[in-house]
Amino acid sequence: MFKDTFNTLSNMDILTRTTKVVEIFKKLNGLNLGISCFDEFISFRKICNTFIRDGISVKGSIKVLGTKRIICYDFNEKDVVCFLKYDDSV
Repeated sequence: MFKDTFNTLSNMDILTRTTKVVEIFKKLNGLNLGISCFDEFISFRKICNTFIRDGISVKGSIKVLGTKRIICYDFNEKDVVCFLKYDDSV
């Protein structure tokens, strides 16, 4: 299971948000699951880009159909958390 958590003591600036999100994408790509071509992954990238740009907290999950994976994320001013959840029904 992929899980990444970053904690800071104060609100993150745009550079810190960018760095944290880039680390998530590097780790996701490093898993070689082939999910980067799925529409759901593109939607996740848009959510990440909005968080980087605006810094507005967002939390949710995206089922990546046909992969048995769910991208779970929780981005806020103090933490950037993302992990892949296995679900046999997806």
